[in-house]
Amino acid sequence: MLGLVLVAGILFTGCSGQDGQGSPQSQMNAWVNGTGFGPTLGTLENDVKRSTQTLTSGGTINEAHTVCAVLLIDVQRANGNLPTPDELSTQLLSDAYASLGKAAHDCYSAVGNPTKMASYSRNKNQGLSLLSQAQAKISSVLGASFSTTTTIDNGSTAQ
Repeated sequence: MLGLVLVAGILFTGCSGQDGQGSPQSQMNAWVNGTGFGPTLGTLENDVKRSTQTLTSGGTINEAHTVCAVLLIDVQRANGNLPTPDELSTQLLSDAYASLGKAAHDCYSAVGNPTKMASYSRNKNQGLSLLSQAQAKISSVLGASFSTTTTIDNGSTAQ
């Protein structure tokens, strides 16, 4: 009986993920799948594209407020999925989300305000760069890339 318990324990440990057991790869795989990280990343990238497009194409203040609010909500939701099983990935994502959160706040006031627009652009670019670094680090831990595909409201698919 004791042998059966030990074998079951070894098998369980080998299949574990976010509980801190198992290989770094299996832990990260469990985190990516469990949090929907790929689609979350795709959603954030789409939110940034929409907010930038609205701000640069003469969108109204109400349109800007809408896309900025969506960006901020999605950043907060993504931040709620931290930490990852990897310390560097967690730090990169935390910093990326902080920058994108600042960009979302700047976005609210950026229509007709060159100073806020410049701050939005700077924070947005920093956030996207950090997201890219985090994606590369997570892919490195996984030993493979992962999909960031998400369906957006106009029926197109972004990757």
